[in-house]
Amino acid sequence: RPKYSLAVLEKPWANVLSRYCALVARHPNVFIIIPVIVTIALSTGILFKFKVVRGVHYLYSPIDARWKSEEAVFNTHWASSDALFYPGKDVLRRKGIYAIFTAKDGGSVLRKNHASEFVAVLDWIETVNMTAENGDVYSYKDICFRFHNKCFDNTHVRIAADQFIRAKTNYPANVTWPIYKSDLSEERIDISQGLGNVTTTRNGTIIDATSWMVLYQLKQDTPLSSSWSSHFEKTMDTLARNGRVPGSLLNTFTFHSNTFDEELAESNIRLIPRFSVTFGILIFFSVLCTFNLHWVWEEKTRRLVVDWVLSKPLMGVVGVITTMMAIVSAMGLLLLLDVTFVDMCTVMPFLSLTIGIDDTFLILAAWHDTPRHLPVQERIVRSMRHAAVSISITSLTDTVAFLIGAITPLPAVRYFCFYSAGAIVFIFLYSISIFVAILTLQGRREESGRNSVTGELAITDSRADNLTTFERHFNTGSSVESPNNKPDLIDTIPIDTRLWYQRFFEDVYAPFIWRPEIRLMSLLLFLLYLLGSFYGIQRLVVGFDLVNIIQEDSPAHKFFEIKTASYSETMARAEIAILNPPNLANSTQRDHFFGVIREFEQTPCSEGPSSTEFWYLGFQEYLEQLGFGDMIEAVVDDEESFAGSLDTFLLSSDRFGFDVLRYPNGTIRAFRLSTALNTVQTDYRIVDCCNQFREIADKHFEYSISTYTPFWNLADQFEIMWPQTLQDIYISIGVMIPISLLFIEQPLCAITIGLNIASVAFGVLGFMALWSVNLDATSMITIAMSVGFSVDFAAHVAYAYIMEANADGAKTTPRERLGVTLGIVAWPVTQASTSVLLGISTLSTVNAYVVQTCFKTVTLVVLFGSIHALLFLPLFLSNCHHIFEKLCNRAKFEVADKSKVTTRL
Repeated sequence: RPKYSLAVLEKPWANVLSRYCALVARHPNVFIIIPVIVTIALSTGILFKFKVVRGVHYLYSPIDARWKSEEAVFNTHWASSDALFYPGKDVLRRKGIYAIFTAKDGGSVLRKNHASEFVAVLDWIETVNMTAENGDVYSYKDICFRFHNKCFDNTHVRIAADQFIRAKTNYPANVTWPIYKSDLSEERIDISQGLGNVTTTRNGTIIDATSWMVLYQLKQDTPLSSSWSSHFEKTMDTLARNGRVPGSLLNTFTFHSNTFDEELAESNIRLIPRFSVTFGILIFFSVLCTFNLHWVWEEKTRRLVVDWVLSKPLMGVVGVITTMMAIVSAMGLLLLLDVTFVDMCTVMPFLSLTIGIDDTFLILAAWHDTPRHLPVQERIVRSMRHAAVSISITSLTDTVAFLIGAITPLPAVRYFCFYSAGAIVFIFLYSISIFVAILTLQGRREESGRNSVTGELAITDSRADNLTTFERHFNTGSSVESPNNKPDLIDTIPIDTRLWYQRFFEDVYAPFIWRPEIRLMSLLLFLLYLLGSFYGIQRLVVGFDLVNIIQEDSPAHKFFEIKTASYSETMARAEIAILNPPNLANSTQRDHFFGVIREFEQTPCSEGPSSTEFWYLGFQEYLEQLGFGDMIEAVVDDEESFAGSLDTFLLSSDRFGFDVLRYPNGTIRAFRLSTALNTVQTDYRIVDCCNQFREIADKHFEYSISTYTPFWNLADQFEIMWPQTLQDIYISIGVMIPISLLFIEQPLCAITIGLNIASVAFGVLGFMALWSVNLDATSMITIAMSVGFSVDFAAHVAYAYIMEANADGAKTTPRERLGVTLGIVAWPVTQASTSVLLGISTLSTVNAYVVQTCFKTVTLVVLFGSIHALLFLPLFLSNCHHIFEKLCNRAKFEVADKSKVTTRL
């Protein structure tokens, strides 16, 4: 025991728990009834307030993300109502449905019959009557966005399709790609996102294409229009999935504004039957682990059968049920407190169940370590003095690990961590109440020699004759002997009282890994582990691709497959809002502002000046067309002439008139412009582009500039992932070390725990990249979990090696300590790891990205945590011990040699 100990909470907390558990043992019925009543009361939160909050843009974006305020600028000024709409300039997220049409024979969709059917389907979509759930009859025309008092009907692709319908045989239609100029439109038509997988001639004329893509945006500014729009997109999606869209030549694939939420809901539905399977598997595993065997005689032959007095199969069932009660209580309480429940929280019960099972194993192991001749209350006090403190440490560290994870600004991660932390707290409370109370009742049966399941008196005479097969296998057990009645032979002949797993880990496994060649191989394996982790981290993809939410067998997944393969993935245009505009009739202010525009155009992310769309440039072209020529400068430099000409221009140009907002007196109060962004290949490039544009906007604060593109949403998400993950790991190490010092006497344990957290987290980050898992909201949760597992396993191993392995005060060699340590902790670690893997095994059958990510990352956490606890960490401690002994011996020899020399002198 160290002379100076920082573990100031160990003894006081152990004393408190011992007295509390003694109280539970005296009044077990009370501590069974109270948790049941509490669970029933708190379950009302689930019954009356359960609601899953969805919305991928909300859940997987930082709460204080800047893109939200930037989007609000454009929403407030250019989309405050559904009446404000201009085709091609709407950058906001509205209700709507995309549709992709492909030829059923795999050929071109530009063939005359196919193009005719495509137009007919568009007509059907825009005219078919729908019946809402309340009986209202409506059509697309009732909920469409209007332009020039006409429903937006995807005119850009209709014009192109009409050209192919009217084209003569063997003569391609005169339609160029990606920009097309038609006599039916004053402006050039961009069909780059209307036709997919296009083949053209050398001069750009379209020969064929494999798909059409259209978008129908829908109103949502009133409750009625929002309800109809939701019903419309859902109904169209259902018709497309069921093949009920008119026509025989085209396939229809759809994606709408609620697809992501529907896919998340579908994943939850698929999880429900898996949870019942997991529940059954864990009950079976828990019951199996509670059985103890003993020998009975049958016709002078010994047979190994179940000891029904010592075994506690009901406690395995109770452990699972108690954990379920804790999960229900935690969910109910947090729902009553209005803590948001998100889809990701549906995975929480799978993980919490395994934590509860671990506590079951620990308490039962501590119970079996106590002498059977002692009274039940004394056995409870002795077992819980050790087990309850251990559970307290692991529960505290797991809870703190999840609360640290809740620091993240991502709502999905934050709320999952809240619910997980709450479940762990209730698991601890119910473990030391209802579980201990029922264990007391089971202990009374054991004390009286009764069958732990049926309560009948068991046959405790192993040599009893005339036993039926049923009695021999289902109602025999070992007797409780007082140490005063044991034969004297026991004192003279050493008896190995260790359990089978202790003998295996001490006598077989420990000597094996202590062999020099195995230690060398273990060192090489650890180095390869570090190299693999480093290699994987270099290739770690940061960010959450929303497409991954869609299940592979979903029709919406086919939509994205076609879209990805057939349509170029280019960045959207960067919209730039000027809320405090300069006086563009003033040449000085105008020149300065154009300098700002050039800064945006000259960034590596911009396509350059030729891609900028600015109403002032259109205004100059307008004046040239009017014949002002050399007089343009005089017009734009005179405020009165500028204002009068601008009025005429904006009235004649819907396209640019939409961009300029003016006060009633005609003064410009805000305007917008845009510049094209070039294709971005990596997530880091998106973040870099976003930061460059925002830096320019912040630099010229006098104009109150806001920039926006949907990619800024991704940039804000990507930017916080890696720093937040590292921050969580650093904070965890900084917090777990002091917690360890408060409960564990040896300071070296705290250092070991810190190193173990870093190593396991580093390995999970690296190898999850090699397993095609991104660093996103889901994997960030498992990083928090890795901290909890690392602390649990490292604390058990280090404490056992440094303190318990030398409890008798005798000097032991590193090899002996290694064996005793593994005999103490190896089996509980194996049980804990197995229960977690069994608990999440059913998740592997759910074909959903979030669930698969959870399964993969938790598997990595468990495997790496177990390998550290069973191999790397014991060898690290024993080798450090071995090196320390050699240094001490060398120092002793040197001192002895000096003493001899001094004596001779």
